Parts: sequence; structure tokens; C-alpha cells
Amino acid sequence: MLNLPNTLIALLAAAGSVYAQLPRPLINYPLGLSPVFDEGFFAGTVAPAATIVQWAPGKAPQACVNELAWNNCLSGRAVVYNVTYADCPTPWIMCRCDNADLSIYQMTNFFGRMPVHLRSTVRHVIATHGEGCSAYAITGPDDGDIVMQGNCNTQSVWLHETGHQLDARGLGTGVGFSTSPTFINALWNDTCVADDYGNTAPWEEFAQMTVVSQSHTIYGYIQQQQYPGCFNSQLNALETTFKTSHLTYGGTCHTRIPATPTVNAVWKRGRIDRRGGKRVGPCKFDHLVGGHKH
Repeated sequence: MLNLPNTLIALLAAAGSVYAQLPRPLINYPLGLSPVFDEGFFAGTVAPAATIVQWAPGKAPQACVNELAWNNCLSGRAVVYNVTYADCPTPWIMCRCDNADLSIYQMTNFFGRMPVHLRSTVRHVIATHGEGCSAYAITGPDDGDIVMQGNCNTQSVWLHETGHQLDARGLGTGVGFSTSPTFINALWNDTCVADDYGNTAPWEEFAQMTVVSQSHTIYGYIQQQQYPGCFNSQLNALETTFKTSHLTYGGTCHTRIPATPTVNAVWKRGRIDRRGGKRVGPCKFDHLVGGHKH
């Protein structure tokens, strides 16, 4: 359950009490988004060529130390990589616990399948061990990390978590789009949400609609809707604002968030400084398509 700050509660109330209207009675994808969209993402996207260089042991970015320790990764088990894609000269720093369910090659591939300017909303990519798949995003003013807990081997999960960063950073104003009047009014005008998880909060619905919008951008149509057109206001609001700037392939990576300082990769559970960031999630994904090893 998310604890909402008073300012956010006030903003949502001022925008028409849409939060109080959730859950919506109509669900467009009752089995979740992964069974509908993931095969299309794998068929319709490809990650750019990438160079992966592993760091020497003992050092890691501060944000990676924070999140690996928080996720019960034992000190000394951090593995850190520079991942440089062909479409961006600046590498992303990706971090794993050495028992993470996702390999660095999977992390590189799933992350790389997204447009480069959507990837650019993310600072560090982190993977840990977990049962099933859950994930969260850190969206504080100077943050931008996504953390995969478990075998999150489907594209919709990566788009969902990156969608939280798009929500937080896409406007460039410090105000999340999911709590803006534009999106709140669109959600108010629609008759459905994307799926059950989108029913939990406007920011979760925005992240799920990022998945839908990315598929729409690739193929030009919306797949297998139970109630065709029922979320068109949200879709139009999101795509009017972000399709050209973030969801269309091509573009540049000039809006990257600087990496956190390099520190000694030594920690003790429970003594990690995690101040400053807002954690969205963990988001639990119960309807994943199994078997993707891309």
C-alpha cells in the first residue's frame, strides 16, 4: 500500500477526486498486459548493439549499494557493468547481485529494446534475486533508478517501471504527469483502466498505459481490447505529451541523469542511507508470459 503525502492527496482532490473513483468498474485487460503485449514487443523491437564492460570488484555506484543492500544482497556480491549502446555514447551503469535471476545480457536486451529517449529517463538499472517478479522505481528529484526483483523477463515489466520515470521526469517540471490535471481529467473521462494493477493508483495506471502506448506507437493499433476505446482519453493525453519526445524510436540521449558517486561496495544490512527518493512499488506482476530468454 502506498502512503500518500498530504500535498499529493490535496492535488488529487483538487483534480476531481479521481483517486477516490478507483477502482474503475471496467478492466480492458483482465489477465494483465503481459499476455497481450509481450510477444508483440519481442517481434517488433530489437536492442541496439551494446558493449558490456564489467567493473573490477569492490566498487559500485552509491545508488546500487543502497538498493542491493536493501534487497538482502550480501556485501561483496555486487557485480557492476558499463553498458554502452550503439545509439548513445554514454554508458548506463547496471548493477546485479551475483545471485540475481536476470543475467546482464538479459538486462541489456530488455532495457535496450526501449527507445533511447525513454531509456534516458533512467539512471541506474539494478537486478536482484526474488521469488516470481516484482519491481520498483525510485523517482526522487535527483533519482531515476529501476530495480528488478526476480525473473522479470518480459518487456511489459521493463516498460512499466520506466513508465514511472517518464511520469516523474518527462515534463521536466518536477511534477508527475499522472497527477497533472491533463491526465487526471483524461482518467476521469474514460470508462475503464488498462488492468487490475492500473486500478490501484493513477501513477500505476499511467505506467500501464505507457506499455499500451509503446505498443500503439510500434504497430499503430491497440491489441485485443475488451472494451474498445474505453481508455482513449488517457491514451491520447499520454501520446500527445510523450509520443514524439519519448515513445518513438530514434532520437538522442542528451537528457541523461548523472550516475551516483562511486563508493566502496561494502555494506551492512539496515545501515544504508536511502533518503531523498520516492519509491514507487514494489509492483507485483502475477500474469507474466514465461519462457522468454532474450
